[in-house]
Amino acid sequence: MQLKQYLLPVAMLISQAVWAQQAVTGTGKSVPNTLLKGQAPDEAYPFLVVTELTLPGCKGTGLTAEQEETHASISESASRQMQLLTRNEEAGYKTEGCKRIDFYYVSDTLDLRMVMNQFYKDNYGTYPHSVSIRPDPGWKAYLGLLEAAGK
Repeated sequence: MQLKQYLLPVAMLISQAVWAQQAVTGTGKSVPNTLLKGQAPDEAYPFLVVTELTLPGCKGTGLTAEQEETHASISESASRQMQLLTRNEEAGYKTEGCKRIDFYYVSDTLDLRMVMNQFYKDNYGTYPHSVSIRPDPGWKAYLGLLEAAGK
């Protein structure tokens, strides 16, 4: 029975996302979680959640390293919030100018949009953002990220 207490931490280490990055035309890039490549689509996660966040005051010519770090930090916070709400898989993200678009596959959408919109409003109220949810049982959005990244 002592082994059980170590299974969760080990499983969490193994399941950490692996991000493959590929620049796309213009000022954007597509970054899929390559760990999901062999298991997509996963019928346990039939819904796609797309969060978009734009940094205020950013110039549309691309992100500085500091702005990318800000985006990554906000995305990490949003991911932790979503993990509290429902089981999910982080599928990856895209950047377009000053905007970061994160893709998650979730098992349940109950109250998800409301809670995530409130999360962004409470923590990043001056940042334009949106949360959309739609069925995507074939994981077309994720496969599109892979294709855009050339993976």
